[in-house]
Amino acid sequence: MSYFEDDYGTDMEAIETLRRDADLEQAAMEREGNRLAALRRRGICTHGSVVGYVGKVIYPEQEGLKPGQSRCTEGTNGCKRVFNSDEEWVAAMEAL
Repeated sequence: MSYFEDDYGTDMEAIETLRRDADLEQAAMEREGNRLAALRRRGICTHGSVVGYVGKVIYPEQEGLKPGQSRCTEGTNGCKRVFNSDEEWVAAMEAL
């Protein structure tokens, strides 16, 4: 067996591994999307969208926010919950 054939086999194995990993990652993202969609159908806000304080009011949802705060704006019926930091917002999403 020549060096080229060994290298080609290794390259092909690496490509197949990357494809499999991408397929697994895509499947995991699809499962997560389906899980979040099911929560939304049940009326549970997943806090998937927020608007934050930027020093001036651009959107009505920013009214009353202080530096570091953000407000949930998910869909047409976001819960309007105010988060005091990005960490608090992420924790709320991860708690679901």
